[in-house]
Amino acid sequence: MKADPLNLILNDKYLLNKQFYFISGNELTLMQKIKDIIINKLKLANSLSVENIRNISSVKNDIGLFNECKVYIINDLQGVVSEKIDDLSVSDDRFIFFVENSPKIKSLKSIFLKRKDCELFECYELSRESKSKIIKKYIDYIGLEIEDSIYWGLVDKLDNRYKLLENELKKFLELPKKKVGKELIEKIIVKNNEGIEKIFFNILKSNTFLIDYYNKKITNNEDVNRMYFYFKQLCFLIISFNNSKDFEKNIPSYLFREKNFLISLFNKFNHEKRRDVLNLLYNTEKNIRSNGELSSIIGMRFLFKFKKISIS
Repeated sequence: MKADPLNLILNDKYLLNKQFYFISGNELTLMQKIKDIIINKLKLANSLSVENIRNISSVKNDIGLFNECKVYIINDLQGVVSEKIDDLSVSDDRFIFFVENSPKIKSLKSIFLKRKDCELFECYELSRESKSKIIKKYIDYIGLEIEDSIYWGLVDKLDNRYKLLENELKKFLELPKKKVGKELIEKIIVKNNEGIEKIFFNILKSNTFLIDYYNKKITNNEDVNRMYFYFKQLCFLIISFNNSKDFEKNIPSYLFREKNFLISLFNKFNHEKRRDVLNLLYNTEKNIRSNGELSSIIGMRFLFKFKKISIS
């Protein structure tokens, strides 16, 4: 069955009584928040230990009187079929599947949607309404007083990504007074970095434009990560199909404005370019993880290497 991530965040009494939890989407920070909440609630209620495994073939099927129940975190859907899920359901363990959206997982999601012992959370960037509810809960909790006109300005100013939103809200805890005005908000809230994703759709523009746009939008490691994972998501979409007709059918509806650009870019990628992009993604992610302090430089290099592959 499908569940609302916002309900889990806002409702402290949300009851987690399922055996399987499937977390997907393209907003990684919200996905991570949902995973953390589920793990903490399950551990608190059932005294379960946590084990990260690659796929369900790594699950130990030992059933005995003194075996410790676990929460398994699974990041790969290899081997997931209805029969295997049925086999796992006889244990007292809990299973959290944590997988980014891709065309390949669409059919697998349907397995979990049909099950009564599963909750499926789809995580995307927060809407204005969702963001408002999170902000309201937070300011009510710490007892802040904000005028309505200022409040809605704050909602629009804060980021649509959960983790960045949460980080900004935490700054209010340090305020010496509980009544907040516009001037104080301007001082403590950083500029919203919406528009990072647009770098992808401007990749074929001039190098001068890309450098200027990159420097305006990419200011820290989190920005680099966001840009990289957005590129990764769309690259996987492109290389998952062999013909433009199938590719066009699977372009997400929220990208309708960029549909023509995506089809044009898809047509530029032959087998060799697809291989080169996969290698570029692998090497870039490895470099970002091991050289975090240089991520801004790594991000810039990645941008121009991707452009070179695209236009070659």
